[in-house]
Amino acid sequence: MPRSVALIRGVGGPTALRMPALREVLASAGFGEVVTLQVAGNVVLDAGSRSPDEIAATVRAAVGSAFGFDLPVVVRSHAELADAVARNPYAGAPEGRWVQTVFLDTTPTATLTLPDGIPEVAVLDGREVFVRYPEGIGGSKLHAGWFEKRLGVTGTARNANTIAKLVALSA
Repeated sequence: MPRSVALIRGVGGPTALRMPALREVLASAGFGEVVTLQVAGNVVLDAGSRSPDEIAATVRAAVGSAFGFDLPVVVRSHAELADAVARNPYAGAPEGRWVQTVFLDTTPTATLTLPDGIPEVAVLDGREVFVRYPEGIGGSKLHAGWFEKRLGVTGTARNANTIAKLVALSA
């Protein structure tokens, strides 16, 4: 049975979460077979009949209660993740770590306009923004927060390599 993926935004540095503890907390919150990927807020879980909004709220509340951090959570099903991969116009780029998808909590009503003269390219498609960083991500100003501010929604970014692993884990 395909599982859901909870993408917790802002995990790291002062809001670092220990993955074994996170798995235990989410299992205690009623999720089955909780798997984490990396130390970056990527959680694959069996959510039963819970809706994506219920999953996000439960994960957010559990993280807040157990760790003291109020971190936004964006949820996608296995099918939605696989669909995002299929729709990504930059999926064939040679550097998968320099291609990101910003997963948004809702479909924005604003349009996406990038600044002139930058090397990055991006496309808003539904609840995802697909971004290619041809010169690398480190020096770019187009991080998830930049898209959130302009689109008026909450989002969290993952690179193509991580998304491919999450698709495999959630199958």
